Amino acid sequence: MAAPSPDIPIEDYEQSLAESVHFSVKTINTNIDKGGIRLSQDQALDLPFISARTLLADGVRIPTDYTANAGKTATHFKVIKAAMTDDAVVDAKGDSDPELQLMADALVPSIKQLFVAPYQSGLEHINLRMRQLLIPKSGSYISLSPITAAGVNYWLNDEIDAIKAQRKNNEDAKRFRSPVAAVFGIGGAHGHNAGSLIRAMQRPIYLKAPTANEDVSQAFRLFYQGFDYYIPHKITIDKELTPALIKWVHLIKKDLKTTAQDPRQTWQEEGIFAGKTDLSRRNAELAFLRQIVRNVLAQGKKAKQTLEQVKDKLPQITDLLADEDNANLDKPLKPLTPLLHPSVDLAIQGLIDPTLRDEGWLQVFSKHLARKIVRQDYEVEGQSEPVSFPIDDSAQGFLARRIRELLYTYGELV
Repeated sequence: MAAPSPDIPIEDYEQSLAESVHFSVKTINTNIDKGGIRLSQDQALDLPFISARTLLADGVRIPTDYTANAGKTATHFKVIKAAMTDDAVVDAKGDSDPELQLMADALVPSIKQLFVAPYQSGLEHINLRMRQLLIPKSGSYISLSPITAAGVNYWLNDEIDAIKAQRKNNEDAKRFRSPVAAVFGIGGAHGHNAGSLIRAMQRPIYLKAPTANEDVSQAFRLFYQGFDYYIPHKITIDKELTPALIKWVHLIKKDLKTTAQDPRQTWQEEGIFAGKTDLSRRNAELAFLRQIVRNVLAQGKKAKQTLEQVKDKLPQITDLLADEDNANLDKPLKPLTPLLHPSVDLAIQGLIDPTLRDEGWLQVFSKHLARKIVRQDYEVEGQSEPVSFPIDDSAQGFLARRIRELLYTYGELV
């Protein structure tokens, strides 16, 4: 291969190449100071979508661009782009330029070394004109400024043009809709000030919005947040038990308060909650609580089915905690089940995953459910007035104990 003319300073081209970037802040606002980021090959990301990092993982060379147009920068990048994309160097009339082509060929070894290490410039201070998003993290926020890699747009447009050319004479091939229904005014009247590849960003490609998969969306909500189970407001029990249920409610409202306030009793301190009852009230109590517990457990079972349907799409807990810097937390999160993020309340985790229903879960869940029971009214068959429970510690403790007893005694509920 012939050497480029000695009259052409190859060092200038190499310097422009060394300062080139994948992401330029000028694509956001051409009036701010120059700056940008160039990725290294080590930053490649193997994921099933199109981005600068994922294309690097597929062995695609993403063209870089200049951070500011000054002097002969535009001419330099005419040659640099040709060297990166293996295109021929042409002049303004579209004719080949042998001298610049020799320069492009001479730059190829430098391009191969360009992506060994990452590079950034002009980012010591972020200009106020840069668009910013505040993203919550670890109880605070971090500021992010989204920037598009013009080289990705260039590569994508080139791929689509190639597919169009292949399908042009194929009547059975599916046609592409023309992607020029709108123009992004990136760079204003002088787009070359934002970069040599800026025109590739000015013609958006329109695709139909993906159809939402509600099952997947719901599963991810469950994974990260669990769910807020509900307690049925309408209770259906045997009519013969209804009067006894009213008496049982009276026991909770009156007798337990009296017991709790009796200075001679120390049962509360021992975690013992009791009151006078009889067989009819006991049966009414079991019927009332059993209906609620079964309903809530059924909700947990349904949530588990939703998660298992898309289990292969859920995040991997170990990778997720590593990304969240779990080691720096005062109390590192301990994964309990692959179906849920460990930050989800233990009561809800065990409600969804039956393998977690040990003694510790029973204690937590029974208190969790008891708190909910006392905070709403109920319609009971045969009664015109709703049945309500007082928000009282003694009542909650009593109900929690009864719920644990119910779960112990009636194994089919667990």
